[in-house]
Amino acid sequence: MADNEATTPVFDPEKLERVQVATDYPMEPDEFDTLFNHNCYCEMAHVNKKGYPIVTPMFYVIMDGFLYMSSIQKYRKKVHDLEANPKISVSIHNDGSNANRQKAILLIGNAEVSTDEDLRTKVHWAIIDKYWWDLKDEEIRQAAFKGVHTPLRAIIKVIPDKTISWDFGKMVQSYQKGVWFGESYDMVKDL
Repeated sequence: MADNEATTPVFDPEKLERVQVATDYPMEPDEFDTLFNHNCYCEMAHVNKKGYPIVTPMFYVIMDGFLYMSSIQKYRKKVHDLEANPKISVSIHNDGSNANRQKAILLIGNAEVSTDEDLRTKVHWAIIDKYWWDLKDEEIRQAAFKGVHTPLRAIIKVIPDKTISWDFGKMVQSYQKGVWFGESYDMVKDL
């Protein structure tokens, strides 16, 4: 059978109920690398000062093997919350609308908050390059950077204690090679 040939999923209730995601169905290393380094969205979770879990969609970049995000200190409480309690988790997943192709990565660890100017500059240019890749005019690129690189921004670096990945297709014995970005859009583009 070819890697991308569709198979009939096997939904074994007993097996699915006892699945150990961290060890039983990890992503393939090349697919992990593609998802980790090239996906465009993640969700960051932290605990606020009242003890509530807060989940926030974030832009992110990978540099030197670490995940970095940027947030405003004064108007976004997450920076202050992470300084008080650095525990963090980040979920990176594809948007495979077909459950056979859903893949995800979970980082669990601590956040390191920094206002170092060199790091802020490096991360913010990486964000511009990743999320505004279509900006070719240098004047517009500089304006975008100025809009992102504001004095009140801090950088959040994730130092993972644990990294888990899973591939739902493997869980139902219907693995298909690939990561699949954009499937959800394809489902609704003609509506």
